[in-house]
Amino acid sequence: MNKIIFWILVISLLTSGCLDSQGPVTPSDLGIPVDPTETVLPVLTPTPLLPVGVLLTPEGSDPKLAEELSSLIGGYIRELDLRFQVLSTLTAGDFENEIYQIVVVIPPFAGITELASSHPGTKFLAVGFNDLEPAENLSVLRSGGGDFDIQGFAAGYMAALITDDWRVGVLSVQENENALAARDGFRVGVKYFCGLCNPKYAPTGVNYIYPKYIDLPVDAPDLDVNANLDFLIDRFVNTFYIVPGVGTQNIYRTLVAHQKLIIGSGSDFDEEYRDYWVASLEYDLIASLTKVWPMFLEAEQGFFESSPLLLTDINPDLLSEGKTKLVYAILEEVSQGYIQTSFEE
Repeated sequence: MNKIIFWILVISLLTSGCLDSQGPVTPSDLGIPVDPTETVLPVLTPTPLLPVGVLLTPEGSDPKLAEELSSLIGGYIRELDLRFQVLSTLTAGDFENEIYQIVVVIPPFAGITELASSHPGTKFLAVGFNDLEPAENLSVLRSGGGDFDIQGFAAGYMAALITDDWRVGVLSVQENENALAARDGFRVGVKYFCGLCNPKYAPTGVNYIYPKYIDLPVDAPDLDVNANLDFLIDRFVNTFYIVPGVGTQNIYRTLVAHQKLIIGSGSDFDEEYRDYWVASLEYDLIASLTKVWPMFLEAEQGFFESSPLLLTDINPDLLSEGKTKLVYAILEEVSQGYIQTSFEE
């Protein structure tokens, strides 16, 4: 075999000038027998992996939100011809193994600002973080929910809009800054719609001035809660706003049993209350993300957006389409800063 290789090299050197224009020399060109059963494997060039788009769902994150975003973000990422990964954690060291082009993260994740600043070539979108500031390559979609006075104002305006003689009230809780802000916003919203809100028909008088409110003691037992509800029911309150975090099954069932109308949080709604549930107030993070995504892709610098306050679970028999539009029109003026939603200091 060594002799054959030697003569191949000699002949190749002697004939290289003639064969350059005829292509490479093969053993068969030189009359050397070739085993037809021998397989010649081609040289494979590895295909580089595509960059990655990540949905980061840390431990303790909302599983429902993670599930909804996984489908939505996965579709968006694949449309960009990126690989899609759902991860529970992401560290600076991971960037040494993958090219992360987009990272979408939901709470809780404490180090997102530091991670973004150390990887300027990656675009980060924080979804549902209300206390996070945007940065050079970090955009923030806030979930809303921090403006409890606006929620209360919308509920108060809506309650006065649908209730005869303005007989409305709000159930809040003591020593809770957010709940008290929602309660005060409710009172401002009612007054914005009806002014003095004096009932035209009996019963009237000092005990029947609206809107009414009660701040329940923290962790009040059902017996005390029912006593406070009875107080408002005895004062002919017909529409109740239950501020976020206060509603319980006992409260809602008691109101339904007395055929009282309810405005509450979307997370509290149940079909059991359908006939007396006017509407829910909540923030649609998914709809907001759909709107923000093109802005996020095109933005050269990080920005923040907030999810708008929406009316959901609407009972059209209690809140008509026209009245729903009125509430949204008022909310638009509130968002523009034309209407104050809390009492002046």
